[in-house]
Amino acid sequence: MLNDFKSYLLGQKYKPLTAEDYKGRIERLLIKEKITLETLVKNITSILPEYEKTGKKHAHGKRSHSSVLNALRRFSEFLAEGTN
Repeated sequence: MLNDFKSYLLGQKYKPLTAEDYKGRIERLLIKEKITLETLVKNITSILPEYEKTGKKHAHGKRSHSSVLNALRRFSEFLAEGTN
């Protein structure tokens, strides 16, 4: 599914390096949170707000010019579009 996410980003005109970076950030988030990809997919609507400006994990979300947060936002959009 993460390769499909990367393809989705490329289809949205993201640069290849950005698409790969966002894919990697989702992979690292799964490790950090100790959750499976399936868990993230099922709970994206509750996990994403934790990384937003008022969320308890905002400090992590804003790292590297908010790349973690942006990766989560794009992943949420990918799931909403049902392209997986």
